[in-house]
Amino acid sequence: MNKKLLIPTLGLFALVELGVLGASAVSAEDNNYPPFVQGLAEKFGLNQDEVKTFFDEQMEVRHEEMIQAKEERLDQAVEDGVITEEQKQALINKWEELRQKHEAEREELQAWFEEQGIDQKSLRDYWGFGPRGMHQHMGM
Repeated sequence: MNKKLLIPTLGLFALVELGVLGASAVSAEDNNYPPFVQGLAEKFGLNQDEVKTFFDEQMEVRHEEMIQAKEERLDQAVEDGVITEEQKQALINKWEELRQKHEAEREELQAWFEEQGIDQKSLRDYWGFGPRGMHQHMGM
């Protein structure tokens, strides 16, 4: 992929992933879909379940591609003598550890909201990630 397109594309997917992860954590129990999925399905007259499934599949593909690209860059760093193979593996292990920690913290926060009786969905607009809140913070 052209480098001029790669960075904006990865940035877009990262932003969308954050929105989807945040929204899916909020709406997992009530089967609502993230606003992005809802809007796309409505605009083009598509089934929301199919859009969500397709989007999830594409996010997984992009995630795997990003991991592969990261490992290839680390392989190059090993080949160039910047790091050792052991250091490369240590980095990979650390990134996985941090990813798992982040997931555990997200689940802990979700449980805390439930314990407190706080409806995260109703707070979206106030946190700046809802349909109106995101645009307000981005100056749109």
